Amino acid sequence: MGTAPRLADGVELIGEYQGSGFREPHYIVRRADGQVIQLPRLLYLLAATVDGQRDQARLASVLSAEFGKVVQAEQVAFLVDNRLRPAGIVAVDSGGEQADAEPKMKVKADPLLALKFRVGVVPERVVWRIAGVFGPMFWPPVVLALLAGFIGLDVVILARGGLRQIVPSALALVYQPALTLLVLALIVVAGAFHECGHVSACRYGGARPGVMGFGLYLVWPALYSTVTDSYRLNRVGRLRTDLGGVYFNAVFIAGMSLAYLETGAPWLLVAIVALHIETATQFLPMVRLDGYYILSDLIGVPDLFSRTGPVLMSLIPGRPAHPRVQELKPWARRTITLWVLIVVPYLIYWMVGFLLVVPRVLPVVLHRLVWLTHAVTAKAAAGQGAEAALGVVQIILLLLPWVGSLLLLGMTARRPVRWLLARWSPARAGAGRS
Repeated sequence: MGTAPRLADGVELIGEYQGSGFREPHYIVRRADGQVIQLPRLLYLLAATVDGQRDQARLASVLSAEFGKVVQAEQVAFLVDNRLRPAGIVAVDSGGEQADAEPKMKVKADPLLALKFRVGVVPERVVWRIAGVFGPMFWPPVVLALLAGFIGLDVVILARGGLRQIVPSALALVYQPALTLLVLALIVVAGAFHECGHVSACRYGGARPGVMGFGLYLVWPALYSTVTDSYRLNRVGRLRTDLGGVYFNAVFIAGMSLAYLETGAPWLLVAIVALHIETATQFLPMVRLDGYYILSDLIGVPDLFSRTGPVLMSLIPGRPAHPRVQELKPWARRTITLWVLIVVPYLIYWMVGFLLVVPRVLPVVLHRLVWLTHAVTAKAAAGQGAEAALGVVQIILLLLPWVGSLLLLGMTARRPVRWLLARWSPARAGAGRS
């Protein structure tokens, strides 16, 4: 009779990916671990047909009717065993009996330049409640009022000579380490509020946000929120989720602007300027900041970095377009090609620059690290707690880029090393057998 495959536990068939930049529709499936997988129509229809009761012959009959073309039982078996089961969508073993919900060959996403060194802090159930609290901030009248307030307060600060006060305010912090710590703390709080914006927008649109936490992105510390489920939303909903963070940044800055206009505290002006700069950098699409996801959702093609290799290969004269490029709509293909032509030189520039600078900068960093260590010890012994705490923060900020660089180097080199080992091992084994 053949096998009767079933979906793995927790798998959700979401439906068509809306606002797509693909020639043919893509469909979305969400696994129990939260990972979202794109499927072509045939595979999605097969997943929707699998129920643990139908064998391969019956699945082929139903699938043929749904797909509009004849599908054989052998083709169904191939698709289940080689496409759906390795992706963790179907739970079925080779012996025909149902397997555990977690298939042994589950495919794991390994996106380029993603935030991989991270730890979850706020559990999903708490994130859901946080998102509910801030949900009303996405009502259109509220959005317009808050953004108008943000712009208006910026204009008032500029009109009162805010630009002239930036340098004196920054210099004042040099002599007041405690205020410098306060500015850094405020920036961290703003970062947490930024992530609340993403999860609140995700829930407001009808998706379910996941955990929130912190990690090390490339070479600097970062907070993060899990909003993968926003793939189920239409383009407007996804863009709302992408922009939720910078929207909350604007609201936070507006609150600080009110406090600054009331108190005139120089450290608040420094924090306001720093957060304006941080918010602007979020729109850069070269790495996985908000701007990258905004561009991705505008085009309707998830994970732009996965298209880099196919696009570059398609640009080689005399070679046909890669299948992953051919599947894109013409306007999406042109946009992604332009993005690749900007991003690849940008990343190469920074990588080469980093390798050239390291030999010169590392000795200076080590000297500064030793000096800061002695300074922190002396400040602590003298009872100067704020100065000692600021020194500890400086040591951490000095070390983090180097720790991040080592982790990034190891992550980048892992695939080439595996490829070399895979090429070398069979040759070595063949030489041993001879």
